[in-house]
Amino acid sequence: MNQIFLIAFILCLIGYLLHTISHFFEYKGYSLGQSKMFEIVLTIIIFIGYVGWFLMSFFDPIRINISDYIAVPLGLAIGILGLVLFVVSAKSKRGFRELDYLVTNGIYSKFRNPMYVGIMLIHVGFPLMAKSFLTLLSAVIWIPLILIWKYMEEKDLEKKFGNEYLEYRKKTIF
Repeated sequence: MNQIFLIAFILCLIGYLLHTISHFFEYKGYSLGQSKMFEIVLTIIIFIGYVGWFLMSFFDPIRINISDYIAVPLGLAIGILGLVLFVVSAKSKRGFRELDYLVTNGIYSKFRNPMYVGIMLIHVGFPLMAKSFLTLLSAVIWIPLILIWKYMEEKDLEKKFGNEYLEYRKKTIF
């Protein structure tokens, strides 16, 4: 197996595992964000994980045997839709920091977790576009972790905002 692909996979895995662990500790009531330095280091590690995932597409040793006429436009459309959802949701929240109010406007008026939907679409679309089989297959690791983040985050929001969140949840999907 290509060594660069393997290193990129390991970086991505470490980033996702640390991201999941940070969500778990927050879900259990431990505040990891008390130390600004820790928060910065965690953000850098998570970013390096995403760089690893990006590199996986280019160094994937197994290519999907599908026509460029199908893979490129379909993968690009799915990937760009995911990227747009991610950026629009980050803009609606004004970044990635935790807020003391429930965001229910813009894209959040339809989706509870548009950022997570965006990340999942990115994990499917861009590897499909690049015809990167193992990178696309790795979505079976990343997507369940994202669903765990979603679950823990929604439980936290339910605790924090109570009935306001429960009513919001009834009006939105995912």
